[in-house]
Amino acid sequence: MDRDGLIWFGLAITAALVAMPGVLAGGLPLLPLFIVCVGLACTLHSGSRRLVVSTTLRLLSRGAFRTAIIVLGAVMLIQLLPLEMALFMAGDVLAYVEVLAAVGLIAANARVQVIRGMIEAKTDQWRAAVRRRIANRTPRVGRPSARRRPPSPDDDPAAGWAFA
Repeated sequence: MDRDGLIWFGLAITAALVAMPGVLAGGLPLLPLFIVCVGLACTLHSGSRRLVVSTTLRLLSRGAFRTAIIVLGAVMLIQLLPLEMALFMAGDVLAYVEVLAAVGLIAANARVQVIRGMIEAKTDQWRAAVRRRIANRTPRVGRPSARRRPPSPDDDPAAGWAFA
């Protein structure tokens, strides 16, 4: 068993210890038992471990989920504390949210710089390809222009009707 397997096994044991009082009281605590099952599956099978970790990271990296957690925490904070203390703590939470937003903007700016560099590199490649095509183009040979005769008035049948 590798290190990651031991960590998942520790999670399963901890969840089992948390679920034990509920099971002994005759109830069925679903969340801790679910965590026990997932922990044991991830302990024994590395594919399940990769699936659970990737799914969890994908869920936690979304902005909407993070916002829902912050709002849920703020609502719980308001319910637990007196109003003055809740307002004081809400200002503190707002400062944390501002820091989180600033870090998110900095990370987004770093990603934009990378994407901009990639777009500029691809645009430079396209420009170089167009310049090579223009440089390698064979010049067209101009044909001598054939002298055209002016049309004879007999060729235009509607000219006689213009003055009728």
